Amino acid sequence: MSDIVVIGAGHVGLTLLADLELTKHHHRLDACLLSLESSASIKERSRDWTRLVMENLVTGEVQTCSLSDSQFGSLRSEEGRRSLRDAGIIVVTVPDIPHLRLELLDILEGSVDLEGKLIVFVRGGQGGQPVLGKWIQDSPRLRDTSVVLVEDSFYGTRVIGNTVQYKRKISVNVSLYSLDPDRALTTLRRMFPLGGQIGRPSWPDMQVCDGIDLLFAPLGYIIHVGVALDPDNVEKTRQGIRYTHYIDGISARLAQRLDLLDQERVLLAQAFGARAQTFPEIIQRQYGLPPQESFFDMMQSCRGIYRSLSCGSIEELRVSRVLTEDVPAFLTIRWLAEQAGLHMPHTEAYFDDVMAALRDVGADFQPCTMYLPYLEKIDGGAEGVRRLLNEPLVTAGRTESPVPERG
Repeated sequence: MSDIVVIGAGHVGLTLLADLELTKHHHRLDACLLSLESSASIKERSRDWTRLVMENLVTGEVQTCSLSDSQFGSLRSEEGRRSLRDAGIIVVTVPDIPHLRLELLDILEGSVDLEGKLIVFVRGGQGGQPVLGKWIQDSPRLRDTSVVLVEDSFYGTRVIGNTVQYKRKISVNVSLYSLDPDRALTTLRRMFPLGGQIGRPSWPDMQVCDGIDLLFAPLGYIIHVGVALDPDNVEKTRQGIRYTHYIDGISARLAQRLDLLDQERVLLAQAFGARAQTFPEIIQRQYGLPPQESFFDMMQSCRGIYRSLSCGSIEELRVSRVLTEDVPAFLTIRWLAEQAGLHMPHTEAYFDDVMAALRDVGADFQPCTMYLPYLEKIDGGAEGVRRLLNEPLVTAGRTESPVPERG
């Protein structure tokens, strides 16, 4: 029996499982990882994961993490469903790809009694966040369930074979939807017990914010899509040339455009009464890096923490998370701008270029639109969105306050 079930066998899910194992003597919680793959597929993939080398890129510490075969399974198996039913904490690390997120919501609500559980959605903001808010609002069975939305991964991480290179973020923003938000926050912080090393309650520290603020915190539709579909970078990908996405993929010319898009994102947040940071400010908060004079300089200063490589081919790019997760988020942003009546000229020009680039690389755009019918069911314009994301429990007819007061 596991106390924590991690759903998703990507870099973030595996890093979380290993981190939980390494710190188990502090929190004393058992954890397992469930994939959406078949049992045979996840068993095959996890063969190299029972003994992981964990390299902390911030501290330089190297540890070995031993995991058992029994800690890996399939969400589609009866054993996996049983683990899901027994666990008190469910952490979803599956990317916010519409068809996967919608399938997961059906599984969670249709096959598991969620009463008393804590469900944590990593990358809970932006693309699918309004859909999650509507799910919470319209699901009476979630009354006694605590749901936490996390702005982004708890780590910067990549997995190479059996080696995990990672860095804990100093701070991540979260939104809490719970009848007992203090208990939900305490439960989440318990999973990350090394906060004393940085003088905080947990590491990463969890900073509570309103749901509307969280909506504008992630910006993959800019920093991921904009880099990968930049004409110069597409040509590199076409030639099979890999580059460091956040560093060498951002030229001084491209940085100027990304900066303008980032500024319009902050303006859109303000139109909803939300508080948003620029991307350079987010980097400074998450990793403690000093400010730089320009967007380009800020990205170049990240060479020690951002090591992600670009796709190695056009075929890989077509099905990558850069497109399947972040282009749907772009459509959500455009829908939000319509609700606010805000004209964003740089963002609209950028969208036209993105559409042209998607056609150029032969990507299937239709799956990116799967959230749109759900967004259209949200009434009340900008104020309706704000109420939904700040108070889905209240707008469902409940009177309890969904989030604690900010300190």
